[in-house]
Amino acid sequence: MEYELPSLSEPFTWITYAILGTLVGLAQAGGIGGGPIVSPVMMVLLGCSSKQAIWNTYIMLFGGSIGNYARLGRERISNGSSPLINYQLVQITLPLLLAGAILGVATGKWLPKVVVVIFLFAILLNVFLKTKKVYKKIREKEQSELLQQVEMKELMLTDYSAVPQDLQQILENESKLYPIENLKEIGFSVIIVVALTLLKGAATIPSILGIGYCGFEFHFINFIIFGIGYYNVQRYRKWIKKDEELKESLGYDFSGGKISEVFGITVKSSMKAGFLGGLVGLGGGVVLTPIWLETGIHPPRAAASATFTVMFTSFISVFIIALSGGYHLSQFLILASVSGCGSYLIAGILKKLVKKYKRESIIIQVLLIVIAFGLVVLPLQSIKDVYYNPLSSLQFGRLC
Repeated sequence: MEYELPSLSEPFTWITYAILGTLVGLAQAGGIGGGPIVSPVMMVLLGCSSKQAIWNTYIMLFGGSIGNYARLGRERISNGSSPLINYQLVQITLPLLLAGAILGVATGKWLPKVVVVIFLFAILLNVFLKTKKVYKKIREKEQSELLQQVEMKELMLTDYSAVPQDLQQILENESKLYPIENLKEIGFSVIIVVALTLLKGAATIPSILGIGYCGFEFHFINFIIFGIGYYNVQRYRKWIKKDEELKESLGYDFSGGKISEVFGITVKSSMKAGFLGGLVGLGGGVVLTPIWLETGIHPPRAAASATFTVMFTSFISVFIIALSGGYHLSQFLILASVSGCGSYLIAGILKKLVKKYKRESIIIQVLLIVIAFGLVVLPLQSIKDVYYNPLSSLQFGRLC
């Protein structure tokens, strides 16, 4: 790989990293990965090609999501009954999100660059308009002081001794900051994708099974990943139904809503988010966050949960590219550190602003600003690419 990052001895390099770190931090705080927003800026500031910019952006999304998790992974919802990140929501989202991303990446390699950019612009515009409606709705409630606490599993019971022992155990499990069972299932989904990726091989890494790159068996394994993801989603559906029936028999308070009520839309959205994320490099958060906001999930929790999923989708992308020799170690360490620090600091600043002004809509406002920035930068950079490389922008590629 010929591309190298600019020298750290240059003052402008530090300014560049400060800009990129802040941009990634704002995108992560808003609940989106920020890939299509960061990539054009990286091309301008670091002088890398569009392909290398996308590869570098995956590192920054991974590092940024880790930094964001380091800050928000220790937080709880307002009444302290459960973690800020809804791990059960992430658990049912991730299997088809990862499977969809693999299919989306293959499709993105095949379609002409111009078509992909048009898709991306249309998605960002649609998300911007939907999010704007949600922002107005929440802002009106804040201004009239009628904003109600509507969140899944957000229970007001704090005296566990006043409830039956079985129900007490359920409430205690839900209050754990790091729910082991949910994290095991999340890790299981990621391990499956990593293992099957190693089995099918990559452009420069031979398959363990001797599978030819981009052949029938190669694509068949991609569909196996999708099949396993679909199976796990159905397994979670049965588990959730059984769990809610048990809670109902124990007198569990479902006033905040049931996870089964948003299960269907979450699963459909995860497949869509994964495919579009892989197709245009979104990471999935820009699709998931607005949908979760529409279901009534509070902005901080929707953003934190979506960003947590970006950690895994970006990891898979980094893993696949690293297998093909697309990164230097120093490149990974620098970009991941920049984005991680930026996300950690921005998340802390926004947390203080939300607490000070008692306005959760600030999170949505940040999301709108970042998407609006992308809607301006993306077309300008795309026009430049078409002008200098018209043929490469209009050519079809391969599915690998």
